[in-house]
Amino acid sequence: MFSNALGSVRRSIPTIAIAGVLVAVSATSGATAALVITGNDIKNGTVTTKDIKNDNLKSKDIKNGTLKTADLKSSTVEDLKGATGPAGAPGVSGYQIVTASTPIAAEGDASVAATCPTGKRLLSAAASMSNSYDGTAVDINAAGTGATAYAYNFSTTTAETLTVDLVCANVT
Repeated sequence: MFSNALGSVRRSIPTIAIAGVLVAVSATSGATAALVITGNDIKNGTVTTKDIKNDNLKSKDIKNGTLKTADLKSSTVEDLKGATGPAGAPGVSGYQIVTASTPIAAEGDASVAATCPTGKRLLSAAASMSNSYDGTAVDINAAGTGATAYAYNFSTTTAETLTVDLVCANVT
């Protein structure tokens, strides 16, 4: 009777060993699979602020240009402001157009001069004739404050008007 009992125990040892190995493998493989979740496993738009641990996001995780000052604390926005810089270079202000005109008789020539207001400098000058494409010329004075336009009217029957336009401004 005793030998019969040992024989049956010896036959069941491999069965118990195989069952134990199967239990161990199934327990560890399930736990491993539960830990491996990739971005492909997460539906877009489902991760919220509550799902992200505080102080976990880094600069590299945020797309450039997506943060606005409204997303930052007011004290942080104040820290971003630097000191007031030095005054800029002098510039141009007070633009003004000055126009002068004179008639030109048929087959005649004429000139017309214009000057910028006191304290302003000439930036540009142009001349034109009212009813033709005849050429004009413009001379700017040496002081840079005015110009004179010249033209000849080649029409044998029609008078023209010669106009000079100046662009003047304060220049500092």
